[in-house]
Amino acid sequence: MDKSAIQQIQESSNAPQFLKQLEQAGFPVAALPQSFNLHDLEEYMPNRNYFRGTMKTANIDEFVRYHEEYQTEGNQCFINAERMAAVTIFDLGTHNFPGHCKHQANLILRRTAAFNALLNINEERLGQKKLAEWVEDYSEFVQVFSTTGEVIENSVASAAIRNMKFEAKAGRESNVDDFSHHQSEYESVAVRTKEEFPMPAVFKFTCVPYLGLAERTFEMRMSTIGNETLVLRIKKLEQHEEDMGEEFQTKLQACFKNGEIEIDTFIGSFSS
Repeated sequence: MDKSAIQQIQESSNAPQFLKQLEQAGFPVAALPQSFNLHDLEEYMPNRNYFRGTMKTANIDEFVRYHEEYQTEGNQCFINAERMAAVTIFDLGTHNFPGHCKHQANLILRRTAAFNALLNINEERLGQKKLAEWVEDYSEFVQVFSTTGEVIENSVASAAIRNMKFEAKAGRESNVDDFSHHQSEYESVAVRTKEEFPMPAVFKFTCVPYLGLAERTFEMRMSTIGNETLVLRIKKLEQHEEDMGEEFQTKLQACFKNGEIEIDTFIGSFSS
């Protein structure tokens, strides 16, 4: 009798004790020989064992409408305001009767083309031609103000940008007293445009940032870096992002309430 045969006899003789322990444990587990293979017969059945799948959308109204069709007891929604996203798990179940977490709906708001154009130009190093063309291309969203705060027509602002002149000036500073001597060199750049054009200074960009959110105005300051390089920077961008996240959260919760959808919402994420 070889070693494998002896091992099988030992396992068989101890099997009743193993089965008794499993029965007393109360967990849905079974002891099977290693030679047994499990086969899922679901594909041969007329229906699935349980409903599962993930619905994905960028539209708040469609996300809510899906809930009207499939809301169940114990479904919960987790809102991630930083990512402008939300996920609902319909078969999460309860603490005493947990579900499989296989039926979900995902919402990720999509940025508009105009907002993408704004973010792409933010803090980008631009030449005069490129900035002037950007103002012309997005004229319906852009409002330009002079250094004195007056509104400039976009066509005039574009011409003023194209006719800017960068005047560099170098110099040396020296400071001498009885006990020390300080000396430094400096270079300054002055930007001017033709006398008939006002000098653009502030740009305001008004657009819908994400589909489903309200229109918002972003203020941008123009500055120079070195010679013939212009930069637009969005003021308080982090504050805008925080405000948009709160707006998304508030609107989604209001849509659930208006649709009389019974669902618990949480700020955060969930992983099973």
